[in-house]
Amino acid sequence: MAKEAGPSTFARLLLVLLGLGFLGAAWVWSHRSEPWAARLVEDARGHVGR
Repeated sequence: MAKEAGPSTFARLLLVLLGLGFLGAAWVWSHRSEPWAARLVEDARGHVGR
């Protein structure tokens, strides 16, 4: 049998996790006016150096 062409299971899992992380970060960013989210955004900005 021919092996299925495309990304491996590990690569698919990694892409899904990266996508979920991106969506989670976007969701927190959209709520940055709320106190709990503002702390997360400021903490992240501190790590980035802005």
